[in-house]
Amino acid sequence: MSGARVAVTGATGFLGGHLVRDLGARGTSVLPIVRRVDDRAPPMSVALDALLADPARLDGVDTIVHTAAVRHRHGVDAGAYRTANVTLVEHLLRASAGRVRRFVHVSSVGVYGFPQHLPITEAHPYAPATLYSSTKVEAEKLARRVAKEVGIELVILRPTIVYGPGDTNGMLDKTARMILAGTYRIVGRGDNTLHHTFVSDVVDGIELAVRSPNAAGEDFILAGPETTTLREFSETVARAVGRKVSRLRIPLGFARAVATAIDVATYRRLSFRDREPPINNEKLDVMSIPIAFDPAKARALLGYAPRIGYDEGIRRALAGRAA
Repeated sequence: MSGARVAVTGATGFLGGHLVRDLGARGTSVLPIVRRVDDRAPPMSVALDALLADPARLDGVDTIVHTAAVRHRHGVDAGAYRTANVTLVEHLLRASAGRVRRFVHVSSVGVYGFPQHLPITEAHPYAPATLYSSTKVEAEKLARRVAKEVGIELVILRPTIVYGPGDTNGMLDKTARMILAGTYRIVGRGDNTLHHTFVSDVVDGIELAVRSPNAAGEDFILAGPETTTLREFSETVARAVGRKVSRLRIPLGFARAVATAIDVATYRRLSFRDREPPINNEKLDVMSIPIAFDPAKARALLGYAPRIGYDEGIRRALAGRAA
């Protein structure tokens, strides 16, 4: 793999940053692609607009890994989501035509929604439950069509929620901050299953997708080696920051009513215009609906072998955060 040059979009993001550093450490020549070349950008970065204006900047690149996306961001409208998550995929694929051999598109398990039959495999149908997930479905469909048209090998990866050092706005970080502030409460009984993936395991899966001949034309779920429950997750986070989880719990029905009221107020622009609401139905779904994934296909075809369980992963991600 060290002999092939790999371009990475979203190189200043959480996942993209880890990928750029890991590939470089393993001797791979990396072309970081960023929105803006500034002090945060890795060395030798290229601005996305400059690359699209001059695709010759991709000469010598074997594979593009597309991690850039607008995720669950408060205040972003449907048009902005679609431009960032769908239109950009087409622009990059067409810019790659005749230059790049493989395009690894990092999507999301959110494309499956919350099916009742678990664990979820690649055979599950699309059932997106959010605007973000809907754009990821559209992007996957478009990527398949355009990649076939321009003759590029396409690999689609769907990681679960990714966590690890440097993630400052994910579920883990928000939970830790609330526990430290004494405001965290478990919603419902807390026995619903959760399934995350530590960032280094996702990076390993991406690297396998870059180099494996078995990956071409395939789609893969990337999931961690174990599931947990909301209660266990909360207690593990609390131990990592030196606190205990409050025994007080919020009934799920009450939380759902509050989330619905907040969603209505936000939609009508009656509140939360300039700040993210503390809870809404989208967040509540992630916290309360059981979910689990089966990465057997990635294990069988790529040799994917996630190693980092929750105890180690949460401890590493929150190192230095103890009260």
